[in-house]
Amino acid sequence: MTAGLDPAPPPPAPASAPAGQETGPATELRRFRPDVEGLRAVAVLLVVLFHAGVPALRGGYVGVDVFLVISGYLITGHLLVGLLAGSGTEQRFSLAAFYARRIRRLLPAAALVVVVTVIATWASLSALQARQVGVDALWATFFGMNVHLALTGVDYQANQDPSPLQHFWSLAVEEQFYLGWPLALLAAVAVARRTGRVSPRAAVALVAGLVLVGALAYSVHLTVAEPTPAYFLTPTRAWELAAGALLAVAAPRLAGIRWLRTTPVAWAGLALVLLAATRFTPATPFPGYAAALPVAGTVLLLTAGLTRRTGLERRLLGRAPLQALGRLSYGWYLWHWPVLVLAALVAGRDLRLPEALALCAVALWMALCTSIALENPLRSMPSLVASTTRTLRLGAVLVLVTALVAAAAAVVAPRLMGVGVQAAAITDSAQLDAAVLAGQRTDAVPADLTPGLVEAADDKPALDADDGISCMVGLLTAELSADPGGSCVAGGTADGTTTVVVAGDSHAYQWIPALREIAGQRNWRLISLTKSGCPLYDVVMVNTQLKREYTECTQWREKVFERIADLRPAMVITSAAVFSEREGDFTARWTTGVTTTMERLRTLGTRPVVLADVPYPRRDVPTCLAQHPADVRDSCTPTLTDAMSDPERRRATAAAAVSAGAVVVDPQAWLCGPQRCPVIVGQYLVYSDNSHLTATYARLLAGRLADALPPLT
Repeated sequence: MTAGLDPAPPPPAPASAPAGQETGPATELRRFRPDVEGLRAVAVLLVVLFHAGVPALRGGYVGVDVFLVISGYLITGHLLVGLLAGSGTEQRFSLAAFYARRIRRLLPAAALVVVVTVIATWASLSALQARQVGVDALWATFFGMNVHLALTGVDYQANQDPSPLQHFWSLAVEEQFYLGWPLALLAAVAVARRTGRVSPRAAVALVAGLVLVGALAYSVHLTVAEPTPAYFLTPTRAWELAAGALLAVAAPRLAGIRWLRTTPVAWAGLALVLLAATRFTPATPFPGYAAALPVAGTVLLLTAGLTRRTGLERRLLGRAPLQALGRLSYGWYLWHWPVLVLAALVAGRDLRLPEALALCAVALWMALCTSIALENPLRSMPSLVASTTRTLRLGAVLVLVTALVAAAAAVVAPRLMGVGVQAAAITDSAQLDAAVLAGQRTDAVPADLTPGLVEAADDKPALDADDGISCMVGLLTAELSADPGGSCVAGGTADGTTTVVVAGDSHAYQWIPALREIAGQRNWRLISLTKSGCPLYDVVMVNTQLKREYTECTQWREKVFERIADLRPAMVITSAAVFSEREGDFTARWTTGVTTTMERLRTLGTRPVVLADVPYPRRDVPTCLAQHPADVRDSCTPTLTDAMSDPERRRATAAAAVSAGAVVVDPQAWLCGPQRCPVIVGQYLVYSDNSHLTATYARLLAGRLADALPPLT
C-alpha cells in the first residue's frame, strides 16, 4: 500500500467551514488523525487474519478497500494544500517533491521485501520457483503486479499456489492512480483559475466525482463480465480512491454538519466494514457493488472524526496497541504474505491456523525491525529530506538493485538438468508399458528429461492452427473459434477423406498432439471444437474463476452441436476434467448430462468416443520435481488411489457413456502402474502442470490411442 498504510502521511491542512455554517474550533479540521492510524490497524488485521485463514473473517480482504479510501483521502488532502495555496507560478505544489516523499516513505521497505523474498525462494525452494518469483518481482518493482495478475488470469482467492509477491498488486493500483491523479488535479485547478467559472476546489471535486461514478460503473460491469481482471485492475478500483479524494475536497463543508461529526456515525462506519469482513466470502462478486459496503463504512468513519475525537476513537481506535499497529501496518502488510506463502510451499501443505497465526506474529516482528532499522532512518534523514534530487536518486538505485536481483532469478536461474542417469529411449508400446511400470520407482529426475522443467509450462498443444486462428477458445467467449468458419483443422489435411471432431475442455484438447499423429496416418480431417473449462456433457457448470454460472459454456455447447450437424463427422472424441470432488447432486447431474450428450451425438449420425480423464497428480509437477529432484517417488509421484480423483464420477461417466452407445477409452494403463501414477516415464515428463499432459508425452501415446479407437468404416 501507499498512503493507506503509510505510517505517517501528511494530513489535510486545517480549513474553515464555508460561510454560513458553524465555525471556530469545533469545525477546524484536525492535522493529525489518531482514528485514521487506528483504522489502518483494523484494516491490516482484517487482511492478515483473512490470509491466515481465520474462519470468521472470510471477507477480510475488504481491508484493502479501507486502505484505498484512506489513501485517496490523505493524499488528496496533501495535494490540496499546495494546489489551492496560490495561483499560476505562485503555486507551492511540486510533482518532484510529491514523488520524493512517496519514495522515502515506501520504496525502501518494498524493495527490501522483494529482494529478500526472491533470495529466500531460491534458497528454500528451487531455481524453477525462484525463476517464477523473479518474473513477479520485475512486475512488482515497476508497479505492474496487478496488470500481470490480470493478464495471467490468476484468481487471488482461489485454492492454488500463489506468488509470494502477489499482494504487491494493491501497491500497483495505488501507484498507478497517483501517477495520473496529481496531473489531473493540476489541470483541473489550472482550468478553473483560467476560466473563473468554478472555484479550484469545485473543479477538483468535479474530477473526483467523475472518476468515482465512471470507475464504479466500470467496476460493476467488469466484475460480472471478467471477475479476475476486475479484482486487480486500477480502473475498477479507482472509484474507491476517488471516494476518499472527494471526502478530502468536501471536508471543510462536511465539518460544519454537526450530526456527521458524532460517535454513532463513527460506530456505524466501523460496523459496515466489519459486516463486509464477516459476511462476504471469496465467492462474493468483488469489487463491483459489494465494495460499496466497506467503502461507505470507511467514508463515514473518516467523516465522523474530521474535527474532533469520537467515542470510537477514545474507546478503541485511539488506544496505544492499535496506534502502534497502525504505524507498523505498511511493513506488516508487506511481510506477512511472503512469510505465509513460502512457509506453506516449504512445508508442502496448507498451514494450520495456529501455525499461520504464529507466522503472522513473526511477520509483525519483521515489520518492527524494518521500521526501526530502515524505514524511519531513511524517512527522516536530513540529507534526503532537504534534497528532492537525492531522494529521486535513491529511488532509482533501489529500483535498479531490485530489478537486477529479480532479473538474476528470472533470467540467470540455472537450467534445471536432471540429477539421475540418462533414461532409455521409448520406441514402441512394449517399451512404453515397461517404462510406466519402472516409473513407479523413479527416484531421480533423469539427466535427459524431455521436456525440461523450465520448458514444461510451454509444452502444450499449439493454441493456433496453421493460419494463426485460435483453436481453443477462452472462458469469456461463446464462439467456436476466432476464424470465420468457426472451427479449426487441427490435424490431418483440410480435404481428408474422413472428418473427426475432438470436442470438450482442455482435457480433451490435451490429446490433440496424439490425434494429429493419427490423423496424418489415416488421412483424417481433424477438427478442434474446444473451450477452456467447458465439457461437452450437457450439465450446467459453475466456473470457480468467474464465480458464477458458466453461461458462455452452455451457449458454446449448443453451437458445437450445430457445427457437428453441419460437419457430419464420422467420429466425435471428447474428454473432460474430473480432478475435484463436487458437492451435492453434481455427480448425478453430470451422469445425466453424459447420457443425453452421447444420445444426441448418435442421433446426429456420428460415433461418440469418450476418453476417460487422465490421473490427477494434485500438485504442480514441474515445481515439485524442481524441489525434490532426487526424491521423485515419495514427494511427487501420487498413488493410484490419490490420482484417481472423484472415483464415483469417473465410474459413472464410463457407465453412462457405454449405456448410451459410446465407446469408452481409458488411458489409465498408459499412465499408471498397479501402485502409482508416475510423473516421469523413461526420459519423458508426463505433466506440464497439475493435471494436463505435456504435448511431448501425449504425442508418445499416439500408437496406444490409435489401437484403442474404434475402426471407421
